[in-house]
Amino acid sequence: MSKEIEVRIQADKVVVDKAKAWLEKNAKYVGDIHHVEYYLNKPATTFFFNAPQGYKDALDYLRIRLTKKGDSFCLKKFHVDPIEKRTLYCDEYEVDVSDGRKTLELMKALGYTEQTLMEKKRKIYTFDCFEIVIDEVKNLGMFMEVELKNEVANARMGVQIIYDFLKLIGVTNFKLQTRGYVSMLWNPSYDFGTEVSL
Repeated sequence: MSKEIEVRIQADKVVVDKAKAWLEKNAKYVGDIHHVEYYLNKPATTFFFNAPQGYKDALDYLRIRLTKKGDSFCLKKFHVDPIEKRTLYCDEYEVDVSDGRKTLELMKALGYTEQTLMEKKRKIYTFDCFEIVIDEVKNLGMFMEVELKNEVANARMGVQIIYDFLKLIGVTNFKLQTRGYVSMLWNPSYDFGTEVSL
């Protein structure tokens, strides 16, 4: 299991251009990748619930990811910050699988159903202890994610380290997305964004 601490920004052209300009000069470009992701549910013991705010939500996500570089099977368990009332980090259990489509068939045979199909094109960079990705998500738009790869004492400290990095690259005013892409796809009329000024 790994602890995933990341910040997700809804990125307009200004943010993307500013970030790319800095990353292309200073970071290591890893490559582009296309993800096809299946998010699963088991109706008898569903992951999903209706949040008090009226949107469909989940804190556990079971995902099969297909890429040309290999497939994976993953469970994400999100933890909500009791003060900010948003997900702060998640525990991630991920394994490589030789055939994601056969894994999907296996899970369906066990009673799981395809809840959501998501596609995205991802551009990946690394710098110091960060992985920075620029995502183009089908039916959602452009986003930038910064993930901290170092271990830290707590998630709040990790988020602050990411914010300091965003200041370094000149991204200081942005719309922070407090839920993942899947939640956005489930709730197209709900705005999970929060304006941030560093």
